[in-house]
Amino acid sequence: MKKIPFILILLVALALLPVQALAQNNVSEPVIADSLKTRDKNIILDAVYVTAERITKISDNDYVMIDFEVADDECFILQREKKSLKKHRVLVTNMFFEPVDTIRLPERLRPTNLLYDIAGNCQIVTQDSVYQIVKKNFKYFYSFPSDRKHFNEVMSNILFMTDRFVYFCEIKMDGYLMYYYRIDPLKKTSEILFRASDMQKYSEIPQEVTWHENHSRRMGGLWFGPSPEDWEVFLRKVWMRPEQSYLGHSFDTLFYFDHQNRKIMTFDENLNLLHSCDITYPEKKIFWRHIIYQDRAWGTFYTIFGTTLNEIDIKTGKTIPKINANNYLSQKMIIYKGNLYSLKKRRDSGNSELSFIEKTQLY
Repeated sequence: MKKIPFILILLVALALLPVQALAQNNVSEPVIADSLKTRDKNIILDAVYVTAERITKISDNDYVMIDFEVADDECFILQREKKSLKKHRVLVTNMFFEPVDTIRLPERLRPTNLLYDIAGNCQIVTQDSVYQIVKKNFKYFYSFPSDRKHFNEVMSNILFMTDRFVYFCEIKMDGYLMYYYRIDPLKKTSEILFRASDMQKYSEIPQEVTWHENHSRRMGGLWFGPSPEDWEVFLRKVWMRPEQSYLGHSFDTLFYFDHQNRKIMTFDENLNLLHSCDITYPEKKIFWRHIIYQDRAWGTFYTIFGTTLNEIDIKTGKTIPKINANNYLSQKMIIYKGNLYSLKKRRDSGNSELSFIEKTQLY
């Protein structure tokens, strides 16, 4: 695998705040999760959707799972003590959820989530700062603090970087207009790659809201439907949601999913078209949010129809049903080396919060 030139990482890093010294040693002995089990499971969806997978779960009766990330064959789990709203830690495990180390976080940090950056690092996001998790002498620390607002301003539009370019996506009009572009840090040049516009839907929303408002006014006291404000939210989030595109990569090969034109196009970094195929996703009657998931290590692509996770064959555009992903119950989903990792939360009969991370084999 090609390594990212240091100059690219340096150019991005220079936009952030100056690097600080390593934080004080705050690593405790590894803590073993209370519940770790493996079981075989058969899920029957339809006659053709029969799949067998192996599921591993990690949970802890004393901690709430807030967020998690996967990087370099390790899982980083942000947790909060159930008896406290201020005590947090990051549990580091291998890919079998076997504890490797624990990073204790001081109460002043107030972490909100974890973040996987374009250089493949795991970051701890707090209310006002961002800290990178670093490894030194087989121990893990939080370090290199940056101002959260400035970090977001610099990094929010960046998709990924390769040996030659840094790729960006600028989203406008609430997602109905998207520009994909890239910058060559060495030559200091930029170029627009793709433009995805769903402005027709965007222009129809005010008309729909006006019609709804006039209709509810004519009905007077007989109207029991949603308010114009609620109706507009429904239109933007569900009924007229934009068909957003997706740009991914594997090494120096680009994959552009053009949902509006129902195409998957493969390019090299000189923008030579290597392959193109029609998308054979299901019709609109099957609920789909046009979300594409990419395996962080293997470069394969997936999407979800209803609750079924499907692998996408980028050569034919066809989809292959894999498993029931239960995505409506998942707070976060990551695919890594052919496994689906899902953070799930629910409440029991006593209104106590239950959370766990589930690993499911896709192959």
